[in-house]
This record gives sequence, C-alpha cells and structure tokens, in this order.
Amino acid sequence: MNTPDWFNNDNIKITLDARPLLARGIHPFEQVQQECAALKPGEIFEIITPFPPTPMIEKMAAAGFDSFSEPGEDGMFHTCFKTAKW
Repeated sequence: MNTPDWFNNDNIKITLDARPLLARGIHPFEQVQQECAALKPGEIFEIITPFPPTPMIEKMAAAGFDSFSEPGEDGMFHTCFKTAKW
C-alpha cells in the first residue's frame, strides 16, 4: 500500500496498543471513536493490533475519517486515522 500524502509520523498524537485490551476481551472501537473525535486538524491517531482492523477502518470511514494501515517491523498492524476534513 502506498503511503498517503497526509501521513507523517510526526503528526501521530495518540497511540493505542490494543493488544492488552483485546486479550481481556475488550473491543477498542469506542475508545478509538472518542480519541479520534478529539483530534485537531493535522493530528493522527494510531492503533496497534495483531490483525488488520478492517471493520474498524470501514466504520471510521463512514464517520468521515481517512485511514492508513500497514504491518510494522514488529509484525503488528499499525493503523492511523485522521479526520477527512483537512
């Protein structure tokens, strides 16, 4: 996947490692929604998961967020969201 023009590591303001939540049976979607709703223009939210969070990406797209997801060197998926308004 090509890196989108808007993506810049320096703009990641919040990172959530969802592995501990998932291990406890907690789905992080509500937390992701809340955190992303608080983003300022230019800021990016990152979530780390052991699998591609496809349903979350689709729901966030429907809510007006752009996303970028790729596997990291750690074998985890790093997915970033930003508001599509900037």
